[in-house]
Amino acid sequence: MTFIRKFAGFLVTLSFFLVSAFSQEQKPVEVESGFILPGVTQIKAQDLPAVPDTIVIPRFDDPEAESPEIITESRTMPVPEVEAVDIPEELAPDTSPEEAAKEAAKEVAENADIEEKVDEKDSTVKKMEGVSPSDKPLTAKALRAKSEPEKQPGKVGSSIMTRTEARTFTFSIPAPRGQILDRNGYPLAQSKVAYYAAISFPFLGSDVKNEEILRYAGERILHVNNILGSDWDLSGKAVIDHYQNRRWFPLNFSSVLSAEEVDELQRQKMEGLLLHPVYVRHYPQNETLSHAIGYVGKRPPRAKGPIVSDEPLWGIGQGVDGLELAYEPDLRGKSGRVNLLFQEDGTKIKEDVLSRPVPGYNVVTSIDLEMQRIAEELLAEKVKRGAMVVMDVRNGDVMAMASFPQYNPNDFIPSISQEKYSELVNDPAKPLFPRAFRAAYPPASTFKVATALGFLESGYISASDLYDCPNAWSIGKLTMRNWNLKGEGPMNVITALTRSCNTWFYEVAISAGGDSMSYIATRLGMGMKTGLPLKEVEGFIPNNRYWVENYGHMMSDGEEAVMSIGQGKVLATPVQIARMMAAIGNGKQVLKPRMVLQIQDVNHEIVRSFPVEQVNSLNVDAYSLRTVRRGMYNVVNGSNGTGKRAYHKITVSGKTGTGQWKPAEKQNIAWFAGFFPSKYPVYSFAVIYEGDPGESVGGGKVAAPVIGEFLDRYLTEENYNKVRDAANELKELDTNEPADSYSYRDLQPRSIFRNLGTQETEVTEVVQPEQSEQLAQPASPQAREKSAGGFFDKIFKRKRR
Repeated sequence: MTFIRKFAGFLVTLSFFLVSAFSQEQKPVEVESGFILPGVTQIKAQDLPAVPDTIVIPRFDDPEAESPEIITESRTMPVPEVEAVDIPEELAPDTSPEEAAKEAAKEVAENADIEEKVDEKDSTVKKMEGVSPSDKPLTAKALRAKSEPEKQPGKVGSSIMTRTEARTFTFSIPAPRGQILDRNGYPLAQSKVAYYAAISFPFLGSDVKNEEILRYAGERILHVNNILGSDWDLSGKAVIDHYQNRRWFPLNFSSVLSAEEVDELQRQKMEGLLLHPVYVRHYPQNETLSHAIGYVGKRPPRAKGPIVSDEPLWGIGQGVDGLELAYEPDLRGKSGRVNLLFQEDGTKIKEDVLSRPVPGYNVVTSIDLEMQRIAEELLAEKVKRGAMVVMDVRNGDVMAMASFPQYNPNDFIPSISQEKYSELVNDPAKPLFPRAFRAAYPPASTFKVATALGFLESGYISASDLYDCPNAWSIGKLTMRNWNLKGEGPMNVITALTRSCNTWFYEVAISAGGDSMSYIATRLGMGMKTGLPLKEVEGFIPNNRYWVENYGHMMSDGEEAVMSIGQGKVLATPVQIARMMAAIGNGKQVLKPRMVLQIQDVNHEIVRSFPVEQVNSLNVDAYSLRTVRRGMYNVVNGSNGTGKRAYHKITVSGKTGTGQWKPAEKQNIAWFAGFFPSKYPVYSFAVIYEGDPGESVGGGKVAAPVIGEFLDRYLTEENYNKVRDAANELKELDTNEPADSYSYRDLQPRSIFRNLGTQETEVTEVVQPEQSEQLAQPASPQAREKSAGGFFDKIFKRKRR
């Protein structure tokens, strides 16, 4: 079927080429807007205005685009109340986003280290209740005195090498973990020296009783708890085992101490109590980029039994999620080795470093910390739950990737309390859920960008073709409505994008077919993992092969219709939508998102770098691309666009989207995605807003303002100049066709009113049908056979079962 359609396209191409070759001074005629204003009853085809090339799109440095009054006026203009349309139950997706979110959050949390809970029956602190506060603390000297045998005359004391309680051990020294940095060198994750309160058991005598060992430990724990107001504890079994097998090694009992707590304990010292230094992971930006960074966990449980050779001085954690997991081998470093000699009373008397630890490599990300912070601030201010992604259209660099709500990875270091763990896991807002790359949503009307490009590329429509935009559309027993309760009349693809007319897309979709959409969507990187070094989901793009293999038939008209507006089985992640917009913006290639730029050693020497990777060439007709981009420009900058609240002097092109998400709960989503500047794009973006059950949301109302405010905050004079210079560089490198070039598809403009059932092949006059709020009926089979495709439609019409 695909081959037949391609062959049909070739024949159409050939016929149009012959027409152009033999016609005298024939000029392409295109329609910028088929939206007919009230009161206009007739349009002559030859009088229809041509579709402007993108050369007419104002650059961001044009004087008329600089005025703050224009920005304010544009953003305060009324925005169409675009709401999600109800998808018939037969065509609604059977996925459960709730379950997917739970599973994704579980993956993040399942390897967390949770603080030990001490059984009250075995509590060392609890056993101290029988000790009178007036009793003096036990000392090692007093306990050993009770066990020391009387010295016998003539006996000479043995040397340290022959004392049974002296020990020599070889330990492994964990290396400091490498840093994770933003593109400008600001730390996102690093290792730091931290301290635990620990018991350092001396030798307490050969006849010491377990009760005395527990009291010795309990007094030290209570001393710290009284000073710091904490409630740390140890199980009695762990204390006895440690003393008998591992007393030369500190027994930690606290969480990581703050600098103030360390100072306080240093002032109030006690025998057998020490501050044990270790390397721990630290996230200096707290919640910032937490979903992408991940955290370090998976520490081994508290060691038991005799000390073994080359045992690490403290438990070494591993990356659990995000970049910490993906680059674990690079970040870990190489451990060193040390020999330690202890006297019988536990005093360390000799230390020989056999090899020093080698720090792990640093991972330099593509993230711009300034952009990331602004994105997260705006999500916190304007979005209850959602995500935002910003990409560089030139190289695929992920500049910002925010999911909201967030979590603080420092809560997991070195272990998380059971209370905090339960709070995060059970929070209905799911702060552990990486929405930017692990949540698959219906892309809603943002998908119309791919749909429109697919229609144009398939040859089923041109930029000048007019279809009706009624208030509703029916096929068989199914009726699907447009968001606008009033019909808007005939319009071309540019206006259909500008106005986001669902019924226009329904009608074209059943003629162009589902594969015209799925093919271009797949080319744009949808329905597959993007290649981020993170656990991401694929999303889904249905095609006829999928339907035949799973349901025994090709897509029905209804299924093609809902697919055209990004509903039904279509699913995408925010990062996939941002990449799609980057491809439309650069006009040349679909890029693999680049999250990491370099791996560096501790001296900042490059160990390896990651080049820009092209997934595939975009390879679409230049005029098709310019047509779609013009529609996206009008969405924000046109007087009747749905995304005016993203207006900015830098010039923004985009597409709003409002989608049905959880129909049973009447919970919908809102999108805004696109790129800026409009003429020579530098950055693409995608924002998604998860509405509450019953909340009225719209892409233009709640998502587009996020981008408008983002540009206001980010584009300081310095950053504005950087974007301007980057756009100017792209302008100098631009080798596209001249501005007056055109596509063969636009040599024969046609006006198609399928609901009129017209049979004329040459249209010289277009009479506007009377606008009505009644449901528009689909075209009859006879009318469709004699519509735009004509002869080719009769041969290549899809056969459905």
